Amino acid sequence: MWWRKPLFALFLPLALGACGFHPLYGKQGVDPNVAEELASIQVDPMRDRQGQLIHNALIKALTPDGTPAKPRYHLMVAWTITEAQQALQTDDTATRDVLYYRVLYRLYEGPTAVTAGTFPQTFSYNFLSEHYANIAAQSDVQIRAAESITQEVRNRLAIYFTTAARQKAALAK
Repeated sequence: MWWRKPLFALFLPLALGACGFHPLYGKQGVDPNVAEELASIQVDPMRDRQGQLIHNALIKALTPDGTPAKPRYHLMVAWTITEAQQALQTDDTATRDVLYYRVLYRLYEGPTAVTAGTFPQTFSYNFLSEHYANIAAQSDVQIRAAESITQEVRNRLAIYFTTAARQKAALAK
């Protein structure tokens, strides 16, 4: 029975290929132009430190070769944060903080919004007795939030471009 795992690992890529699985974006994706479309997006500036982290992460994820000289699209991202303290001790002091993000994004081609959406994200961290540890934990949760929000926005934009390309191809037939 030792041979099952290697055999499974050998046939898994074949099974995924046979079922129609394709990466969403990249050179081997369904539409090779998705990466080019993503690279033609200019990310609008955002407010405060959290905005700076999200802005920089989006630029890195969407336009790894640098900001486009003549962007075709521009992306606006906004968010609200609701904070809740949980895990109360017997003296009513909280030991855990939960941050609920509500993220809104809009992609514009010129003055026209071509796609938009909202999604929730939840992040948490523990309160510690050391003040610096709390500051480090807050900073870490901001970085994790920026990375997670960036991946979600990038995936949603890639889905939009893939769907738009399919619709365009269907209309051309």
